[in-house]
This record gives sequence, structure tokens and C-alpha cells, in this order.
Amino acid sequence: MKKLHILALMLLLPFVAVAQQTALSVEGTAPTEMKMIYLFDLQQQAPVDSVANTSGGFRFNRLTENDGFYKVGSRDVMFLLVSDGTPVSINFNRGTLTGSELNERLHRYDLMTSSIEMKMQYAYMANNKQRLDSLRGAWQTLHKTIVTENTDNIIPAYFINEVAYFCPYAEMKQLLAPDKPYYNHPVAEPARTMLSDYELKMSGQPFHELTMNDSFGRPRQLSEWCGKGKYVLLHFWSSAYLGYLQEMRRLVYCYDEFHPKGLEVIGIAMDTNKQEWLRAINELHMPWTQLCDLKRQSAAIDAWGIHQLPVNVLIGPDGKIVASNLFNGNLEDKLEEIFGE
Repeated sequence: MKKLHILALMLLLPFVAVAQQTALSVEGTAPTEMKMIYLFDLQQQAPVDSVANTSGGFRFNRLTENDGFYKVGSRDVMFLLVSDGTPVSINFNRGTLTGSELNERLHRYDLMTSSIEMKMQYAYMANNKQRLDSLRGAWQTLHKTIVTENTDNIIPAYFINEVAYFCPYAEMKQLLAPDKPYYNHPVAEPARTMLSDYELKMSGQPFHELTMNDSFGRPRQLSEWCGKGKYVLLHFWSSAYLGYLQEMRRLVYCYDEFHPKGLEVIGIAMDTNKQEWLRAINELHMPWTQLCDLKRQSAAIDAWGIHQLPVNVLIGPDGKIVASNLFNGNLEDKLEEIFGE
């Protein structure tokens, strides 16, 4: 599922949490067709070094931020590692990485998650919904297990952002507590932002008012629907991020099934191109009311804490939040619980 990156804040803030530097030493072997080997800094989201693969061997030696996450390789294959001061050896021919216990463990986790992600891709291409749902559940379970097994080291910083996307708020508060060694890591910044965003969407809170134009150009307010005695599902989305097409189809199903029973759906698009927004509404056959302010800094970002997509929030008849981020079949389950099958 593609995600909307944490806004310009992530690009502008200095990374101050990791202050100490340590020596990063990586050597290895690679097939001759890998002409260049790159060192990619996940905090800068950019390559910071490269070496020619001469005679099937390569080496990196440089000072890096302690506990920084890096990837080494080429466009087709990359190895994940953390800069912990222990030399790392990579064999691209055999697909192995050796070094510290921490890096070897990180490598195993990376292989496990990558394997499931590849299977998910095949299931998606085959339009095998049941298989895709099963794999997505296994993927989520694995990510949460990785974090819970490593609360005494830095490894969760790399995986916690994905966990934050599906993990309940109360559990995330424990997994991303300030006393955890990975809490302040720059790579975990999206998870920290999401945690604070959760607080805007916690069950029991009254809905947050929002004023935007609908697809006909008329100004509308959420209070036209919320708190009026019906269940209202707010669906935050964008025509630019439609990799979650399966979830869109599920939402259309939920509308067709439960709108006659009293469910209202309000789409809130994070778009800046009106034509693309309207085209997506038509092509995806979304008949419910759609709102959008067509601003890069949408009013929904601050009002509802929307920093990645998609997001949904279910509002009860009294105008209070019932639940949020109901995906992977959870929305259907919740609506069936409310309205009956």
C-alpha cells in the first residue's frame, strides 16, 4: 500500500537524535554484472557513497551516525544494515550478510518481510483477494513480532512505522514509549507523528469540524452529516495514491451494502488537481459526497492528523468517533456488527 510521505516537515527538520559517529566498514563480493555498489542512507533517503565492483569485490569505509540505517547494493538487490561499529561482510552471490549479532538478526528480519511482500505482490497481480488478505495478516503479525522481540535495541526503529499504521493506539503507546532505545531515532519520526495523530482520532472524541467545497464547488461542513443521528464514515484519500485499489473496492461494497441501512460516507480528498480528483471519483464509481480544498497544505492535515493515506474514521450517531483506520476486512466486520449482516 503506498503511503503519503510525512509532509515537508520530514525534509526540513534536522536529524539531531543520533549525535555520535561510528565507523562503518562494509566489504563483500558481488557478481561482475553489478558494475557499481551503492551505499544508501535511509535517513537522508539518498545514496551517500558508491564504489566500482572491481574483480567481484567491493569495500566501504566511512564515518556514519551511530545506529544509522543503510542499504548496500544496486537497483535490483540491496542489503539492510545498521551502523553499530562492527564490520559487515556481504556476499551477493550467496545472499548472505555477516557481522554483529544485531546486523545478522536485522538481515533475517529483512529477508522474512521481503519474502511475504513478494508473495503479496504476486497475489495482488493474480487478483487473489483471499490469499492477499492472508498474507497481509501474516505481514502485520511479523512486523509486530519484530518490534516486541527487540524493545531493548535499535532494530524496531526500522519497522515501527509500518506497525504504527495498523496497531491500536494503546498498544502503540507502549511499543513507542519514550524509554525505548529507538524512540528518538530519526527513522521512527513518522511513527511518532502518527502516534500524535491517533490522539485526534481516538474513540469517544467528538468529530472535528471541517469546511471544504464538494465536487460541485459548493462549500460544505462535516456537521451537515456528523452528529445528526446516523453513522458517518469519513474516507481520506487521494487520486495520486491509488495503490490501495482493493480497499477502494471494499469501500464501494460497504456503501452499497450499508447505505440503505443508514450509513453515510463522506470522501475527503487530499488532492491539488481538480480534474484528476473528479476523474478518479468517476472511474472508481464512488457515489457518495466528495470534499476537497485542492490545497497542498489541506485543512484536513491539522484538523484530523492526516499525514498518510488512506485513513478512515467512523463517526457515531452522536457525533463522537467510534473507530478509525478500519482496513483489511475490519470495516466490513464493524459495519456488520452495527447494522447486522
